[in-house]
Amino acid sequence: MNENTTGSVGRWVSTVHRYGYMHLSKIFDEYGLGQGQVKFLMVLFHLDQQTQDQMANTLSIDKTTTARAVRKLEVEGYVTRKPHASDRRSHLVCLTDKAKKMEPLIRSILDEWTAALTVDFTDEEREMTIRLLKRMATNAIKAIREKEEVRDD
Repeated sequence: MNENTTGSVGRWVSTVHRYGYMHLSKIFDEYGLGQGQVKFLMVLFHLDQQTQDQMANTLSIDKTTTARAVRKLEVEGYVTRKPHASDRRSHLVCLTDKAKKMEPLIRSILDEWTAALTVDFTDEEREMTIRLLKRMATNAIKAIREKEEVRDD
């Protein structure tokens, strides 16, 4: 193995993401869900009836990707859209009964994957890993936004 890549955070995060995507995609495909849609359902499980903009901001995902994911969830019967009471330009994305019934299964599948990833971790290591990954995600978002601001100037 190349010494230059063994200490690369990006390499290891990429490996975990790639294998997670392959594993979870196979499981969720059975339910008409792509792994990309699951994260939007998780946001709605936390707080139902959000605008697409709110969901995009929560996940730090662009509006086009959010619209595409919500559209697929709507086609598959997991969400509906209804007009926003105070903002006529917006619609609220709402969970259907089908989605609500799937919540325990989806959470269980994601919990099982987390358990597989952290099988030999102590509780302290598991908590530290989550904290460090959150910090890395925040740093990644910040770095990209700063570069975009410089480009826009």
